[in-house]
Amino acid sequence: MDIDSLKEKVAYSCNILAIEGHWDNILGHVSARIPGEQKILMKPHSFGFEEIRPYHLIVCDLDGNKVKGDFERHSEIFIHTEIYKARPDVNCVVHSHPPYSTAFGSLRQPMRTVSHEGSIFFDSLPLFDYTTILIRTAQLGQEVARTLGGCRGILMKNHGVTVVGESVEVATLYAIFLEKAARIQMLAMASGDISWSSDEESKLKYEQVYTPHRLGTMWDYFVRRAKRAAIE
Repeated sequence: MDIDSLKEKVAYSCNILAIEGHWDNILGHVSARIPGEQKILMKPHSFGFEEIRPYHLIVCDLDGNKVKGDFERHSEIFIHTEIYKARPDVNCVVHSHPPYSTAFGSLRQPMRTVSHEGSIFFDSLPLFDYTTILIRTAQLGQEVARTLGGCRGILMKNHGVTVVGESVEVATLYAIFLEKAARIQMLAMASGDISWSSDEESKLKYEQVYTPHRLGTMWDYFVRRAKRAAIE
């Protein structure tokens, strides 16, 4: 993928996350690994998700240094760089502060397959509780990466979430679906005793719903929504 296409995808990721409940004024960030390089594209500081366009994006190395771009880098870049170092399979990292997932992370409850979306995380959603402060050092970034392990995402206690994927599309969609899963499970918990799909059915549901083709068409749908929002 050429760098311009990657920039466009990261910008759309930011815009989509803003629409889908991950907005938190200028906080939150998305990054993508630049193919064939030890560098990443990243949303800069001082802009909201909805404001990001391809020209805003900055380039940083895996030590956390900005090497190209007109804007300031986020201080929590080490969430991203340390995950990329630990996970060669990860090509996109999303860190945000969505309300339901943040609240759910404070409950120390496992994610259940109460909804389709819960099947993505029911067996693989660790809680990062090493600290609740900002991840502003490589050492803290390493702790985040250690908690993530081989999973698709983590809840960060009293902080937010970090979700990863093999592509910008997958990481963005999984971040959206994590927030929906947390919201639905909390609604069910507030209403009384809840039920959820078995482990066997959860795995089957994940395989049925979140195929590469379906994820591709879902991404296209969310891009169309973002385009309409920009026009309106």
